[in-house]
Amino acid sequence: MSRSYRKPGYWIVLIAALAVVVGLTSARSAAYAQEKGKAEISQDSMAQIEALSHAFRAIAERAKPAVVSITAQGISKKVEKRREEINPEDLPEPLRDFFRENRGRQFERRFMPKPPTPRGGMGSGVIIDAKNGYIVTNNHVVEQAAEGEDSRIDVTLADGKRKLPAKIVGRDPKTDLALLQIKTEGLKLHELPLGDSDKIETGDLVLAIGAPFGFTQTVTQGIVSATGRDPGIVEGYENFIQTDAAINPGNSGGPLLNMKGEVIGINTAIVSTGLSAGYMGIGFAVPSTTVKELFPLWKEGKEIVRGYLGVQIKNLAEDYEPGIGKSYGLSQDKGILVEKVLSKTPAAKAGLKADDVILSYGGKEPATVRELQHWVAMTKPQTKVDLKVWRDKKEITIPVTIEKQPADFSPWGRPGRGEEGSRGGGETGETEIPTLGMTVDRVTPEVAKQYSWAEEDLEGASLIVTEVEPLGEAAAGLGIREGDLILSVQGKAVRSGDDLREALSQSALSEGVRLRIKDVQTKNTHTLFARSSK
Repeated sequence: MSRSYRKPGYWIVLIAALAVVVGLTSARSAAYAQEKGKAEISQDSMAQIEALSHAFRAIAERAKPAVVSITAQGISKKVEKRREEINPEDLPEPLRDFFRENRGRQFERRFMPKPPTPRGGMGSGVIIDAKNGYIVTNNHVVEQAAEGEDSRIDVTLADGKRKLPAKIVGRDPKTDLALLQIKTEGLKLHELPLGDSDKIETGDLVLAIGAPFGFTQTVTQGIVSATGRDPGIVEGYENFIQTDAAINPGNSGGPLLNMKGEVIGINTAIVSTGLSAGYMGIGFAVPSTTVKELFPLWKEGKEIVRGYLGVQIKNLAEDYEPGIGKSYGLSQDKGILVEKVLSKTPAAKAGLKADDVILSYGGKEPATVRELQHWVAMTKPQTKVDLKVWRDKKEITIPVTIEKQPADFSPWGRPGRGEEGSRGGGETGETEIPTLGMTVDRVTPEVAKQYSWAEEDLEGASLIVTEVEPLGEAAAGLGIREGDLILSVQGKAVRSGDDLREALSQSALSEGVRLRIKDVQTKNTHTLFARSSK
């Protein structure tokens, strides 16, 4: 077994190089010296540039041996099942006789499904434990092999000569990570250490290594463009590092390195358009802290158990127009808004309600929705946690016992009836709400059926939107559509069109009004913040 990063002199070189990089930004380091009318690079500047290049070379030299190429292949079970179920004997009698009489002809081969063909993926990986042969990569690189039949995964080492079979030790679609293992007998492998991705900052220099478009051992350089990104790549816990280091198809699963040569991320995805499937300056990597959390569980063969609260939430500061906090009686737009409490969940059992604003979780104040979701997910089931909640213009503490996350869970909520309730009374007939450019009607069984609302999905709503001005800047601009349910305004249920019109008066909108809406298409609940500029 061979390990990298053991020579003290290497770290001295890197530290010196980093000092040189800082020197590049100082005012005293002039890049050019004017002499005889010609611009020349000064010796000091050349020395600094060469030191930076030396640092890049040193990191690449030590890191590349730990980066591997991965190919995965498997036959889809769904395709095989479809092939087995199609049988001429199961067809109606006229068609059955037709196929019997013409069996073996060319058209039969054309109409019958072809034998299933293997499907697979390719990408990169990084060895993080040379002794035991553990390799981290992306789940999407190996999922075809994991979920298919007659599957195999091959790992090609950095020398390009040795191809070894690998097995999946563990994988997690919700973070798009997977752990592979190869046999290490007689091999001299290299590994890379996992760094602390929590310490990186925007502007930090990084290197990416992988096999873009099959070009193995490709090294690219860039910076950390942003942290905590949620690009909607996977339906899970997204807290990606964004980088402008060139990442292309085939880089998936390879390492993103800091200037110490540590793995701070696993390259996962890129942003591209329909005109280009390659690098456009925006790439994403899963943070190394996520790898650190999952690695010991996979090694020990333990199930990945995540905590569960059971709410749909949004960030007051990020997801709404400025000033929404004032509508709750808060001095600033701060906290995580509970849009919906799912029934029979830890949140429901603890008494959490829609329109509560979560200020802290176990003594920690969440800055983003992603942060709160991560804290909950990493909480061991049956742990009791205190939530500080803002409700009815005062702060209260609600103890909640976190439970094990359901198998069908999505961080954006899962199917459920939500809060129980009954429809209220009120006047019949439609009511115009001119300030928002829409018309509402009372919810009746007939109206609910017209918009395909089931009884169990109404959540006690009394009003339904029946018309929205298509060119209006209010309701249409907020995304309200015909068939949406009005659940509450400023946290209070509205039972009649007159009540809603009063709650959405021009004077009220000048301060800002909060509405809870249930979307007719997605059946999800949203909080909207309407404000008039007049």
